[in-house]
Amino acid sequence: MRLPALLVTSLLAVVLVACGGADGGNEAPFEVEGPPRPVETGDAGDDATQAASGAREASEFIYRGARATPPLPKPDVVLTDTNGDPFDFLAKTEGYLTLLYLGYTHCPDICPTHLLELSKVLEEMDPELVERIRVVFITTDPARDDAAAIRRWLDLFDASFIGLTIEPETLSSLLTFLGMPQITKRDIGDGRYVVNHPTILIAYTPDNLGHIVYPFLQGGGLRAIMSHDLPLLAEHGWQEPS
Repeated sequence: MRLPALLVTSLLAVVLVACGGADGGNEAPFEVEGPPRPVETGDAGDDATQAASGAREASEFIYRGARATPPLPKPDVVLTDTNGDPFDFLAKTEGYLTLLYLGYTHCPDICPTHLLELSKVLEEMDPELVERIRVVFITTDPARDDAAAIRRWLDLFDASFIGLTIEPETLSSLLTFLGMPQITKRDIGDGRYVVNHPTILIAYTPDNLGHIVYPFLQGGGLRAIMSHDLPLLAEHGWQEPS
């Protein structure tokens, strides 16, 4: 895996919640320019209509997700998909709006909620725009998440979601590349454990940069935020906000 130097500067730190309970010991800030912006009731309809129709000029684009500064380069890594075939992440997602999520199938709370919210957003989008999107899931629990387990789990949300297995050493390098803390495990007894990891969806536009990220929001509202942004990003790619 080729890892260019990445320095994520910060104007405001968005704290990411670790999966597996409120006492997760690996809660750490992922530094971005600003937090996700709620879609207000009074303007949601107008914004959604304009996003879906593509009526805005580039200078008028406004995104509700949190902006990464500088944008995150797309990983150049070859992993293995749930069919057992090599998956060249950079090549296979070229030209798509690529939504990358790192999580694990035994997650009791945040991971399934995050992916369910995303699946509902995609169900409501224009199918032609959905064709321009690739959702990729990489496990953060290589010891338990084999290809069959990942495929069964992802099919609960959307059969089109791409699942990838990964070796522990490669996972560590990938997390470093993304500016995320390393994975930790918390024993919950009887040989079971939960995996603490940052819960964030990265949106890579066709320029192969992740300009916008979607942390899990405990107070809700993430579906509306993604419903606002994803049609814009799928149809127009990244447009610098005014």
